[in-house]
Amino acid sequence: MELLDLFESQMESLVTEVQSLRKENAKLREDTTASLSTLTEENAFLKHALEEEQHLKEAVLQRVEGWLSHLQDIVPAME
Repeated sequence: MELLDLFESQMESLVTEVQSLRKENAKLREDTTASLSTLTEENAFLKHALEEEQHLKEAVLQRVEGWLSHLQDIVPAME
């Protein structure tokens, strides 16, 4: 009978541990989903900011090239 009591006690302990691990797994899954959502939002924001920065850089380069072209047109006329 003692073996049966020991078996039941260990089974109850295992069932309790499995239930605890299931709860922890669910919590980790929730945390992971929330983190993934946050990272997705940050990624979208950073991608948009990078695109804006690239457009700004292109616009600045076009303006500088325009001025260089304009100066090249003026310099030969001054010689």
